[in-house]
Amino acid sequence: MRHNGRAPLKASKMRPEHLNLRDGERRMAVCPDCLTWHRLARSMIMPHRAVEAAAGDDPRRYFGDKPCGGRRCLGSAQRITIDISMEQWAERLLAADSTATGRRSARQHSKPTPAPAKPVAQMRPAPVNAADALTAYRDHLKACRASAGAGRCHGSYRCGAGARLASLYEQLLRTQPRRDRARKELTSMQARLNRRFAAAAAKNTAIEWARRGEATVDAKKATAKRSGTTVEEANNACRIHTADSVSEFRGPRLPLAPQDVEAHERRQAQLGKRYGQRNPAASAA
Repeated sequence: MRHNGRAPLKASKMRPEHLNLRDGERRMAVCPDCLTWHRLARSMIMPHRAVEAAAGDDPRRYFGDKPCGGRRCLGSAQRITIDISMEQWAERLLAADSTATGRRSARQHSKPTPAPAKPVAQMRPAPVNAADALTAYRDHLKACRASAGAGRCHGSYRCGAGARLASLYEQLLRTQPRRDRARKELTSMQARLNRRFAAAAAKNTAIEWARRGEATVDAKKATAKRSGTTVEEANNACRIHTADSVSEFRGPRLPLAPQDVEAHERRQAQLGKRYGQRNPAASAA
């Protein structure tokens, strides 16, 4: 097979979707003239007929037969130079596909408008016992039979809401004794726990009041005034005190000096350094 005399086409200059360089498959390319797929042999497009001849009215005698009277396509035996690897071609194909997908407009899906929700004031809680379920079922039957809507309750037929209420009533009626026993046991257990907690709280309160009372009595005994002493008379005296004078009130003798003098002085020195670092202007003055 001789080439058609045209300059070779480089695979790197062709559109990636016009090549097939997948590993394990036959290498194929799109003819630049008739834009149809053909396999490559010795880096050339296999000879083929023009598209307009292949679309004639004469049927083919068997699969793969050449159309009758068709002329040879000018793109036959076109040389193609494979100057890119399969990985590079795959990356270019993926980039081209993502670009085309980004240009394609997103499909819009029209969804039906949901029905407005029922106001909270018109909502009714679900029945929790058989009596409430029976009342709700009878109210629904009365309102549904009076309505003129399609599929309303009539005779032995029940609409969807009526069937659900009937099933709920039957379920609650069947399980009501068991739920009553469980509720009774839970109530008695809660009562026992409440009594136990109340007794423990009363006991703790009594112990706390007794401890506080003993502490108060001991404090009163310790601080009781001795009648007729000089300290009592000085404390009860009413005098006008001048400024910068020492009060004559007396009480228990409290230590005025620190317990550890050296530790106290070190602490004061550290506080002075921190204050000087925080306020340099004040320390300089």
